Amino acid sequence: MAFDQQNGAWPIDHPLPLPAWSSRERPRLVVDKVWQYEELAAMTETVLQRMLEETFYDTVHNFLDFHGTFRGSGGADLRLFFQHYTPPVNRRHHMCVSLAMEIVTRLADVLPTLAEHLFIVSCEEAVESAEPYIANCHKGRSLEGASHSLEKEHALIAVHISVAGREGLMILDPGYHVARAVTVMKDLCYPHTGWFTQSDEPHCRREYCYSYSLHSTNFVEWSERTTRGSTVNHELALIYVERPYKTAIDVTVRRNLVYNFRSLLARNAKGRVCAGLYFPVVPGPDAQLTLFYDGVNNASVKAKVKFSTFNRRDSLKLPETVAGHVRQLAKQLRMEFDELLGLLNDLADVAADQSFVHQILAINESITEMSADN
Repeated sequence: MAFDQQNGAWPIDHPLPLPAWSSRERPRLVVDKVWQYEELAAMTETVLQRMLEETFYDTVHNFLDFHGTFRGSGGADLRLFFQHYTPPVNRRHHMCVSLAMEIVTRLADVLPTLAEHLFIVSCEEAVESAEPYIANCHKGRSLEGASHSLEKEHALIAVHISVAGREGLMILDPGYHVARAVTVMKDLCYPHTGWFTQSDEPHCRREYCYSYSLHSTNFVEWSERTTRGSTVNHELALIYVERPYKTAIDVTVRRNLVYNFRSLLARNAKGRVCAGLYFPVVPGPDAQLTLFYDGVNNASVKAKVKFSTFNRRDSLKLPETVAGHVRQLAKQLRMEFDELLGLLNDLADVAADQSFVHQILAINESITEMSADN
């Protein structure tokens, strides 16, 4: 399928290309009866849940590709290289953008009438307050007028719907492991999804809610409520749903390349993250990553290991306890032991490249500063 992607304009001294959107709205999917929409949503969820189980969320391999290509270029200035680098998007190593494309591609096979109405939408995470953000976006004649301060670090799928004469949206977000077709109705009445539990682990419960913003129906407010013990935290993200997002690869995938946190995650059909690895990108010899997987009785096992443990020169000295964790994790990531160990060796090489790490963090910081007022 064609996703109508393009490169964004890139002003001198700006840390990212500018995001851009289609000039036209996508046509609305009209469903006459609520029960017909229920059937459509159920079929969509079946495809979505199978996809979650079959794919990984993966920002590790593109990180390794980025480092390898940079080192192969012989250059020393990562910021300059970053501006000329073409971010790879493929069906083997998925992040939010390619997962969004993947669900559309899969739905096109079974629900072609729905698929032709689906479109990629952009999302700004960790917004402090909806009203000033939306006011800033509406200052010019279009959203493009505010694009210099927009980070657009996430992308997902939406479709405008009309259910029995009532307007709304269906939202699909496999990049955040959401295992349901979320319905957002303007009147907040059924089949509006409202609050739902995204994950419920012993240490943390995470709940989501999507609703049209009171400040503009061009935006959906994505509210997140995280409960750890007696502590409840709230986060807000804003999804621009009026027009299709045309720079998902050039802006969102590119932005992710220099983000200071990486992960490779396996999900089950309900969106539970059950195995994988993750790490913050930090300088110094003590940098470490976390391996996790389901152990006995599905209890999650976590192991923090220094990257230096996976130094290629010391690969024969891998502690048996660490090798055991790698062996168990490899099974749940559907990898051979040597394949996963090779991946960890490659990551240890990147972690040891202190010039690269420092330059990544500097670019990430400049992007964070650019969007700080949001």
